[in-house]
Amino acid sequence: MTGAAQSSDVRPGGADYFRNLPELNDFLEVVDERHYHDVPDDWLVVITDVRGSTQAIEGGRYKDVNAVGAAGIIALRNALPHVELPFVFGGDGATILVPGRHCDDAAAVLRGLRRLAHEVFELELRCGMVPVRELRESGGQVRVARYRTSPHVAFAMFMGAGFSLAESWIKDEARGGRYAIAEGVEVPADLEGFECRWRPVRSTRGTMVSLLVQALGASPQEKAKRYRSLLEGLTAVLGDGAGMPVARTALKMQGLFGDFSVEARIKTGSADGPAYDRAVAFARRRTVIGQMLVMSGQSAGGFDGKSYPLQFIANCDFRKFDETLRMVIDVNESQLEQLTQLLEAARSRGMAVYGLHASKQALVTCFVRSYDGDHIHFVDGSDGGYALAAKQLKHQLAPS
Repeated sequence: MTGAAQSSDVRPGGADYFRNLPELNDFLEVVDERHYHDVPDDWLVVITDVRGSTQAIEGGRYKDVNAVGAAGIIALRNALPHVELPFVFGGDGATILVPGRHCDDAAAVLRGLRRLAHEVFELELRCGMVPVRELRESGGQVRVARYRTSPHVAFAMFMGAGFSLAESWIKDEARGGRYAIAEGVEVPADLEGFECRWRPVRSTRGTMVSLLVQALGASPQEKAKRYRSLLEGLTAVLGDGAGMPVARTALKMQGLFGDFSVEARIKTGSADGPAYDRAVAFARRRTVIGQMLVMSGQSAGGFDGKSYPLQFIANCDFRKFDETLRMVIDVNESQLEQLTQLLEAARSRGMAVYGLHASKQALVTCFVRSYDGDHIHFVDGSDGGYALAAKQLKHQLAPS
């Protein structure tokens, strides 16, 4: 059955639920609750995260952590191609909404991914899922908005206490692991479309900042007002382009002797052997061809060397909201100073807490279904990015 034939499920909570939501085009609006819609009760909040990610990153393994973090999104979207799954990528993991009737399929795929993470990357991937109905019955709202970034891509934005509640339940061992995905039927994760063929993107302004901001407030309405004020302040500091971290001049593909090991391990589920060697050779060959097409502006094999880099930039997942503002932004020295002053002022007044990690470049992990528009690029700061920003945010949240 073709994708077109499958995309007619318009029942409440059906396959087309997220696809049919009204769209936002202004990022300032992502903190306005009026644009959010209740996720159907029979859906699931699925959460994946790499245990011990901070230690792994501090050991220089941030590329591995990012790859495994993005792989959960790719594996589930490949497993359920007829459903447009809302997700938010968090660097060392992801939050994904899945229709409840696909619970068993999703669990089997995530078990396979968990095994791959352990056996090939030596990382422990925590996976869990919580029914939206149970979260709502416990007072945790689960809402989603659709934000369009380009003609080809729309990203999900999440609102509601249900997401943090789901995370706490999954991590709560006192609950007996009720929401953790237990051992059972396992399916090898299909990670077709995962690509890691671009060099880290160097800052063109001076500093690549991975930023997390959480507004504080006694009520959802108060928090929403503070988010709006903070986002307006950030936008004023960043100016035109709002800190877009990927500049066309900085976008460069790996060279002939680039490192394609992460992609090969993800694609083959092995760290050596004939299949791994073939995957490395394939990625290298396709990258060299792509590089030539980009440099010449020509097209071949469905890849348009002139338009693809522009689509790449437009399809970057560099800012999002899931009860936390998450951004990877490229800033100059003055902007970084203003940004820090703005955030410190908000923290001192009890309006917000934040985490900020600065580096010289950003890491991009790609999910390519088609070189003609249908591709997404997950952006995180290098050397730790979101994960190390989260460490600072948690420190600010800790009781003094």
